[in-house]
Amino acid sequence: MKVQILNLPLLLTREEIYPFLNLGLAPGPLPANLDKLVDTYLRHVTRLAKPQGLIRVCSIRSLTPNRVELADANLVIAGTPAVAHFTACERVTLLAATLGPGIDGFLAELQQTSGAADAFIFNGIASAAAEHTTEILDGLAVREIRRNAYYPTARFSPGYGDWPLESQQQFIESIRGEKIGLAVTSHHLLQPVKSVTAVIGWSRVPLERSYEQPQEKPCQGTLTCRDCPLKEKCLSKTSR
Repeated sequence: MKVQILNLPLLLTREEIYPFLNLGLAPGPLPANLDKLVDTYLRHVTRLAKPQGLIRVCSIRSLTPNRVELADANLVIAGTPAVAHFTACERVTLLAATLGPGIDGFLAELQQTSGAADAFIFNGIASAAAEHTTEILDGLAVREIRRNAYYPTARFSPGYGDWPLESQQQFIESIRGEKIGLAVTSHHLLQPVKSVTAVIGWSRVPLERSYEQPQEKPCQGTLTCRDCPLKEKCLSKTSR
């Protein structure tokens, strides 16, 4: 299937931002200076971000206990836990989302000219915006999967579980990431920084869209606490 290119909206709320600033879901009124910084950098992120996404549906050609090969893309999903995620699937949807390079440039300048608090808050808001953009793309993919009478798995990305981060280059090539300015560094990291790649499986078997979760998950994201990049800060805060 051909790659779909999408321009995505960015309507970020403070409730989405707070967990990325280690403030929990509902911190109540913020100190005036912090509230001003959040307001200022939310405006900057909204102005600078150019959210775009890519979607491509691929059939699964072969599946073994530790390897998934796609029929029409040069991408291999490798590793036993990663493959287990897709064992009941017949297809997958590849996703890529980015906020564009403007965010990276502004953050680099901020780190040189302002205090650590400013850079931390801007970076946190930008991370929330990247997650927001990915959720929109996820919703579009899930709707298509369900419309075709399949069940969507949770998202899974290179670098999660034992799927090597080195697969990021294959992923970007398979989804034509250059169409929205995506590239991969020599350390297998995405550029621009506020970018995400992920796979969603098309399962014939009903399943939960996540791994086992704690009873009181402290946010509404689709990532589980185990796989979330904020887990150490977030869980240590909520366990106090």
